[in-house]
Amino acid sequence: MKTADMIVGILLLGGAFLIFSIMNYRILFLRIRNKNNNAYVPSPAPLIGGLAGAILVIALTGSSHPFLILLPLLIDPGSIPLLIELLICLIRRK
Repeated sequence: MKTADMIVGILLLGGAFLIFSIMNYRILFLRIRNKNNNAYVPSPAPLIGGLAGAILVIALTGSSHPFLILLPLLIDPGSIPLLIELLICLIRRK
């Protein structure tokens, strides 16, 4: 029973990572395309994709490879890249 639970968890987390990452890439594309129109394209939940991927990596590898946790956070544009963009905007605003 434990193996079935793990498989379902991996599928759910992997699916959430893929779905939310694709949504964030779509939003990024719309922001780039509408840059001249100043249209605001919000992201409904920007961090969920990266966090789901990080939890999935922890579930698959355990704590044997701690730097692999950063990989889904870097791949998803709504996680670390969004936070870096936010910091840049805050610094420019001052």
